[in-house]
Amino acid sequence: MRIKLVFGLVLLIATLLFSIQNSAVVDVKFLMWKFTTSLALVIFATLAAGLIAGWAISGILRFKQGGEKK
Repeated sequence: MRIKLVFGLVLLIATLLFSIQNSAVVDVKFLMWKFTTSLALVIFATLAAGLIAGWAISGILRFKQGGEKK
């Protein structure tokens, strides 16, 4: 469990350093929407979306495995 925490902290620090170095303003286009924002915000939003998706998928798989064992 501790290795996951260390890995998460390393990933967070790497993301912080990367986003600080890439803080330019960018245009983001998604379907019909278009907006201008900081690249750092886009990086953090992408990281957060990936973490949430991974957590949700992991939870669903654990729930399904637990249900089959009963």
